[in-house]
This record gives sequence, C-alpha cells and structure tokens, in this order.
Amino acid sequence: MIKRAIIITLILNSIILIGVPAGHGYGIMAMFEFISIPSLLKNGIDFQKEYPFESSLIITALVSLIGKIILIVCLFSKRILEKKLWIYIGLLLMIIAFLIVVYGAWDYDTFLFAITLGSGIPFLMYFGRVIYLMNKSKSLVKQVN
Repeated sequence: MIKRAIIITLILNSIILIGVPAGHGYGIMAMFEFISIPSLLKNGIDFQKEYPFESSLIITALVSLIGKIILIVCLFSKRILEKKLWIYIGLLLMIIAFLIVVYGAWDYDTFLFAITLGSGIPFLMYFGRVIYLMNKSKSLVKQVN
C-alpha cells in the first residue's frame, strides 16, 4: 500500500503545471526535470538576476528529480519501511521544489500561482497520505512488539 502511494505521488509530482512568464507558456514538472540535466551540464549553474524565476526553475527541477530518484530506488527495496529516512528525504526534496515553484509563481502573477498550486493539490494530498501510511505502519509494528 505504501509503494502504491509513493508511485502515485511520483506521478502527481511529475504532472504539476509550471507557468513560465518569459516564455508565455506552461510545462509540466517532468519536462523541466528532463531539461535540467543537459542544461546544467552545458551551462553550469547560471543564475540570471533579470529573470530569477526562470533561471531557478532548472535548479528546482533538479532538486525534484533527485527526490524522485531517491524514492524510485527505495521502491525496489524488499523492506520499504527500513528505508523510511530515505523516503522522507525524497519527499522533502520534492515538496521543497514544489514550494519554490509556487512561491516563484506568486511573485509574477496570481493566475500562474493558481494554476501551479491547483495542479499541485493532488500531489499535496498524496504527499500527506504517504506520510500517514509511514506513521501508521510504524505504530502497527510497535503494537505487535
């Protein structure tokens, strides 16, 4: 049950809409994650003061991608509850990336903020569900002992 909730959380984080004010368009988080690795290898960490939100999207997407990779590696473990700390770290990286994107969208426009936050609400719900399931399974293990 925990593995299924983690998989759904990964999928919901990947389809969060991100508005790009300078590009006048939208993209999903998975697209920015896919673009982040070649962009960082080619340009390095390039933070432009004129466009702080757009230049921070690549770094934010990389943080989210690292969190997803951690969770995917934890999914292949036989005893997932023994990887609890790593699951929390992966979830924390994904939520930090989401909050940075939402905060950046808030600075530009309320419509961008509404679209980004609205598309992230299912992710937030399953984020809470994974944490609930992790704590619930912890209490069940204590009751058995």
